[in-house]
Amino acid sequence: ALTKVAMIVDLFDDHADHEDNHILPLISEYHPALAEAFEQEHVTDKALSTELKNAIARYRTAETPVERIKAGSKLFYTFNDFIAFNLTHMNREETVLNETLWANYSDMEIGMTNQKISASVPPEKAVVNVTWMMRSCNNMEIAEFVKKVKAGLPEQMVQMMLGIAEQELPSHRYERIMQQITEQEPA
Repeated sequence: ALTKVAMIVDLFDDHADHEDNHILPLISEYHPALAEAFEQEHVTDKALSTELKNAIARYRTAETPVERIKAGSKLFYTFNDFIAFNLTHMNREETVLNETLWANYSDMEIGMTNQKISASVPPEKAVVNVTWMMRSCNNMEIAEFVKKVKAGLPEQMVQMMLGIAEQELPSHRYERIMQQITEQEPA
């Protein structure tokens, strides 16, 4: 459980870094106050992240059952605060930030930004990201994503992604997605 919580913290930290480096500069061109508000939220997020990492460390180093119970309780509530904050923050990203992007940038420009973000992710983290994406997206979203990857990334990346999809998805879903991909490919 601790390993999974630590992984979540790392994923959220990476997400915030990508937003700071790639998305907020675009937002600040048209809405500087909004970009600043999100940067301030990232300060809060980093503080919560640090607090959660410290809570994990305290739990791992607790020596007595009483210390472990206290550390576990603190870890539980710190994790809840972290997740509650991030769910609210990410909901605002999906609404407020996306609306600002859509109003001021073309799909091609947004897609190019997404490609820059993807290119900046180390391969070992890309595997984790793709795994969670396969678990959370619907069939159409996965098929569209795979088609875009096939159009712009090396075959090795495509095969890695398809391998993750085959491993993570029930066989009937994987087969349906593969059918959707091949039905829409030019002959």
